[in-house]
Amino acid sequence: MADSILNKALSQLQINSEWLFALAQRLWNSPELGFFEFKTAETLVSELMAFGLSPKTGIARTGVAAELGNWNTPTIVLLADMDALPSQTVPGGNIHSCGHHAQMAVMLGVFRALAETRAAESLGLRILFVASPAEEYVDLGRRLELRRNKEIVYLSGKQEMIRLGFFNTPMLVLKYHSMGDSSNQVATVNGSMNGFMAKRAEFIGRAAHAGAQPEKGINALSAASLALQAIHSQRESFIEDDHIRVHPILTQGGTVVNSVPDRAVLETYIRGASHEAVLAAASKIDRSLRAGALAMGAGLRIANTPGYQAFDPDPALGVVLGGAAAAVVNKNDIDFDYHSYASDDIGDISCIQPTSQLRFSGFSGDLHSADFIAKEPERAYLKPAEILLRTVVGLGVDDGAVARRILAGFTPRFTVSGYLESLDQLFSTHEYLGEAF
Repeated sequence: MADSILNKALSQLQINSEWLFALAQRLWNSPELGFFEFKTAETLVSELMAFGLSPKTGIARTGVAAELGNWNTPTIVLLADMDALPSQTVPGGNIHSCGHHAQMAVMLGVFRALAETRAAESLGLRILFVASPAEEYVDLGRRLELRRNKEIVYLSGKQEMIRLGFFNTPMLVLKYHSMGDSSNQVATVNGSMNGFMAKRAEFIGRAAHAGAQPEKGINALSAASLALQAIHSQRESFIEDDHIRVHPILTQGGTVVNSVPDRAVLETYIRGASHEAVLAAASKIDRSLRAGALAMGAGLRIANTPGYQAFDPDPALGVVLGGAAAAVVNKNDIDFDYHSYASDDIGDISCIQPTSQLRFSGFSGDLHSADFIAKEPERAYLKPAEILLRTVVGLGVDDGAVARRILAGFTPRFTVSGYLESLDQLFSTHEYLGEAF
């Protein structure tokens, strides 16, 4: 029975291929930043309504969801990001250089094929298409303003959706991400990713004439420079398996050459392979920041902001996804051990629900660059859609028995309340007085 359902759905996916390619292009042509993807949401809603569904809208401001099947069956989520990245070189200022347009098109393509063949009912599954806003950790000024205005609490779409209870009930979450062509990878299955937090350090000094009376000043730039050296000296103390990455920048260090800088601002992410690793590294970074301030007698204000949890994919769900991928491409071309030092808020979902991710090639250029574009629509969109379609059908074997087994074997890293508490704890500010106060 599962083979018959799969063949019908694959045939429908192929029939819809030109629509899929056109949808991807339409989404590519209207990139929007996180929590402001209103036109994107309208496009998705229009498509969902066209094939007879009544989607939910306004989830975490701009998110969209639609469902097939019944509530009393295992839930499978086809999850896609909606937002784009800012660009200084592209007309209009934004670009889908992370491939989120492809995520939406692929997941909606899978969802449409399942809807048109009534596969959810036949498989004993509840299947959700979910478009989530604000994955990219950018445009933070507007997001913090939304937070101040109480329009959001957390800074990413999936974090907001967790807060709103969208992921409270047990569900299996499938994610897809584009990647550039590589000589040694056609796809990756269940690759892990680093988590991160953000840190902003403001060094407060005392201005003075840099030539006539520098001894009367407290050089905030020197304090920040010493802190940077101290951070660099910490690197050998990081545990290799924790995959720590700290990459600070100095965003302010003075205004005029002939004045001792009275303010310097350092910003950084702290990335690591686990929540615990990130917190341990953050403690060392705080020591380094304080050391720089103490040496110069400067004051210091450290503001912490939560980023994303590390992505630990579910192994059992990955077996099903991996089997589906191997049915479409040569297994030797699939990387099952990939680890990325980048971060994605899919990690937050993986803390509370079994989650798996497919990365698939078909794009040229570099991720997050203006030259990252679909090279071959069939490989960029149709092949990953086929893999995900096969995965959904595989989860529905024996009236959803595979899905039930994976859900029963999953142990979350956090309860939802514990997860939200971990975010709240990272919204913090610490001040240390110096001689400038």
